[in-house]
Amino acid sequence: MPRADQATIDLLTDYFDAMEAKDFDRLGSFYADDVSLTFANAPTINGRDAMLDRMTTLLGKVTSLAHPLINVWQEDDGVVIFEVTSIWRFHDDTVIKINACSIFTLVDGKFTDQRIYVDNAPVDPFLN
Repeated sequence: MPRADQATIDLLTDYFDAMEAKDFDRLGSFYADDVSLTFANAPTINGRDAMLDRMTTLLGKVTSLAHPLINVWQEDDGVVIFEVTSIWRFHDDTVIKINACSIFTLVDGKFTDQRIYVDNAPVDPFLN
């Protein structure tokens, strides 16, 4: 699988920067109207509004959530596979780092599908 081009890496970096900044207008601009998200074993959610609602709720529980990219690969059909280290910073100053792998699909510069594979057990006590 070929490495991703710089434009794709920049798009992912911008997306995760918007997430870390809790800039929900900017974050929403990355989602297609019919975007779907499958996060680990959770049920799939569909639609930009549902995604933004989920992100607003999640990011309200943290000081910040960063995603430095480790490796990024890209197929010609818009499928992007990447590894990140998720850096969760909680309001009590706890910091937890978790590695994850995701498969995102891009169409015309917007995410149409996100599949995130991660074991978030270390952060679950902080999110409930």
